[in-house]
Amino acid sequence: MDITYLIRFFLKNEVNRCAFSLFARKNKNGRSALADIFSLYGSEDGHLPFLRKLEIFPFYLFFESGRILFKQTKEAAKEQLNNPVMQKGISLTMRSVAHYGLTYPQKFIAPPVVVWNFTNICNLKCKHCYQSAGKKLPEELSLAKRLDIIDQLAREEVFSIAFSGGEPLMDKDLWPAIEKAKKENMYVSIATNGTLITEKIAKRMAEVGIDYVEISLDSVHPEKHDEFRGAQGAWERAVKGIKNAVTQKAYQVGLASTITRMNFNELEDLIEFSISLRTDKFFAFNFIPVGEGKNLINLDLTPPMREKMLNTLYKYYLEKGTTTLTTCPQYARVCMNNSQGKLAASSHYSMSKGDKTRLLAEFIGGCGVGRAYCAIQPDGIVTPCVYMPIEVGDLKKQTFKEIWNNSSVLEELRSREDLKGHCGICEYRAACGGCRARAYAYFGDLKAPDPGCINNQKAFLQLKKTEDTKRPTLSQTLA
Repeated sequence: MDITYLIRFFLKNEVNRCAFSLFARKNKNGRSALADIFSLYGSEDGHLPFLRKLEIFPFYLFFESGRILFKQTKEAAKEQLNNPVMQKGISLTMRSVAHYGLTYPQKFIAPPVVVWNFTNICNLKCKHCYQSAGKKLPEELSLAKRLDIIDQLAREEVFSIAFSGGEPLMDKDLWPAIEKAKKENMYVSIATNGTLITEKIAKRMAEVGIDYVEISLDSVHPEKHDEFRGAQGAWERAVKGIKNAVTQKAYQVGLASTITRMNFNELEDLIEFSISLRTDKFFAFNFIPVGEGKNLINLDLTPPMREKMLNTLYKYYLEKGTTTLTTCPQYARVCMNNSQGKLAASSHYSMSKGDKTRLLAEFIGGCGVGRAYCAIQPDGIVTPCVYMPIEVGDLKKQTFKEIWNNSSVLEELRSREDLKGHCGICEYRAACGGCRARAYAYFGDLKAPDPGCINNQKAFLQLKKTEDTKRPTLSQTLA
């Protein structure tokens, strides 16, 4: 019998939903059965009282049946289940399936990932900046409030937090915030322009336990990068920052490029340069016309150009073993088409292989906006995505849990059954969903088709023909 059918049946079964709920329920000592099962797989086994072991034994058998079904060895399970981030992920997933049932893609009771634009301060003037960063906002949060927010995220079992900006390394509160997040067993990453990563800063990132550092570089030509980023010498300092970070070998380092017509013909050169710098990942960001980027619509890729970009990323992943990833959710479709379903981008930050590939891709689901991911702004405003400037709550007045559970906008984004254009009928709807931020930026409609996809060529051509009073030169700039 097909392994994916068995897994789907296992997760969708109503009895198992009830079991998942019981797994996560805490006893009078504040411990869940799931937490104690993790102990049975790890080094804390001897710390569990004998009666407690007997009490959770049925749960252990249930968990073991799942491990066997997923074809995972006991040794692999022990290794993964000793990882606190993995523990949070499993617990959050169980609670989500218990609450929503199994959905494709999965709706989460709290977002696995939160991107936090930690400050609006920045030392560059990037032409495509979604944040219009520069000066500090009047109501940026105090350190006490920032630490409180991390507490809230930890209680909801958010297991990954990415600090961005502005330039996060310009805010002195970043370090205690990272230390707090690591104390709460979160996966922590930083998105930075790299110009401030001296040897000392690179070492400090290792000392506080950073897991991943993503550094922006938009051209292999220093003068092009500097002009795009608005500061002379930015390229040289960014490359030095990458080298300093890579030297630490304590965290992963990624080189990230926003791919536009400005650097489209440099894509392979950028990947090769990333490889030469010994980075762990090359990341191609989807251009989205928000913030300062509204003025650069003429630099956006056409659907055929974006398709070529995705196929180039796939080629490097397959032929050279380079970890090439992208925020473009259509990457899942391209990978599955090219590999006959054996390889897929299961999220913006991961790839999956083998007989469970499609299952994982459809479960995790490409664009996670409002469903598996949201953003926090420097002043505590919560938005569905860093590229989607819609206020859904204010952490100065509400708890994170209240915002995530009660926002009508987030609820609307969690459903893909009513997407428009080809996005609504696409066989890869669960694994991709189109970039909702691009759809909203171009059409002002959360459910609109993503005009960057080759399957939405009709929508793209309609943009060229339609004179929009808000963007009177749209037909010329997209030509």
